[in-house]
Amino acid sequence: MMTPPLLFLAFLLLSCLPGSLCRVTTVGDLSILEGRSVMIPCHYEPQYTSYVKYWCRGRVKDLCTSLARSDAPRGPAAPGEDKVAIFDDPVQQVFTVTMTDLQEEETGWYWCGVEVGGVWSADVTASLHINVIHGMSVVNSVLSGEEGTSVTAQCLYSQGYRYDWRSPL
Repeated sequence: MMTPPLLFLAFLLLSCLPGSLCRVTTVGDLSILEGRSVMIPCHYEPQYTSYVKYWCRGRVKDLCTSLARSDAPRGPAAPGEDKVAIFDDPVQQVFTVTMTDLQEEETGWYWCGVEVGGVWSADVTASLHINVIHGMSVVNSVLSGEEGTSVTAQCLYSQGYRYDWRSPL
C-alpha cells in the first residue's frame, strides 16, 4: 500500500502541471465578416486522442455554453442547427471547429476544450475572441500598378448589403 507522501508524489507525476505537455492550443483572436464562415483548429497533446473534445461560448470557461461536442450523435440536422460542427483528427492531434453564417451577435469568447473530467483534473482548454464585423472590408488595402493599366480591388461585404447598391455604409 502506498503511503500518503508517495501517493501525493504519484499524483503530481501523473497530473498536468502548468507549463507541462498538458494543453490545448489554437489561433489568436479573429475578426470575421458577418455572413462568412470560419474554421478553427484546436491542437492537443497525444495523451488526449481518445478524450471528448468540445467547443463552447462564454467569457468564463466553467460557465460557457456548449455548441459542439465530438461525442454528439451525427444525423440529419434541423434547420439552423448545423451552424457549428466539430471534427476530430486523432492522427494529427487536432480537432477543427467550423462555424458558418456568422452574425454580429455571435461576437464573443469561445473555448476549445478536451474533457478530462474527474475530481483531480480540470479540462484542458484554450480560448479565443471572435469579433463578427457588420460591414465591408478589403482583401488588400495597398494596390499597385503601372500607369495606364487597370487595378482591381477586392471588397468583401456582409450579407445584409448583398442587394443594397446605394449604401456606402
